[in-house]
Amino acid sequence: MIKFEEAVIERTKRTMAYVKEHETDLPPRTITVRLEKNDNFLSTASREGSNLVWHSDEYKERGGGEKGASPLSYLLSSMGFCQFVHYTEHSIVGGLKLDSQQMKVSGKISMQPPRRFTDITYEVSIAGAESEEAIKTLARKAADDCYVTNTLKRACTVTGVIMHNGTKIDQH
Repeated sequence: MIKFEEAVIERTKRTMAYVKEHETDLPPRTITVRLEKNDNFLSTASREGSNLVWHSDEYKERGGGEKGASPLSYLLSSMGFCQFVHYTEHSIVGGLKLDSQQMKVSGKISMQPPRRFTDITYEVSIAGAESEEAIKTLARKAADDCYVTNTLKRACTVTGVIMHNGTKIDQH
């Protein structure tokens, strides 16, 4: 069972209620990340106002030291991480109980200029006793609220497949 601490539940409910009530008046927020180039393919990043530090590198076959995910792996995983934030929010607000949740994200890239992702597909697998309709609604809300998913949809085709207890229940 996926668990949420009481402090997380209360803060999330309060934040979600505030955003819902004031969303038309809320100004844009800026997120700033600072990066530093290290040796070979290694780079270091940190978010301003935070102690978090992460690294990007390439796999050994490409000459990297595998000291962090590749930039393309970060991009794909950021969509999944962002959606999981919104799954958490909507699960808390909706009182949904999930046993487990996984996501697989695959991206097809064009090797010809302009190099880019042409298609991204993600498959969310959710286990739990909630109804298929509740899971479909949850999945659509999470994807619709996801900043990364919405940004990528403007750049390429993004397709989501939703599995519930091993059965495909939705595609969007």
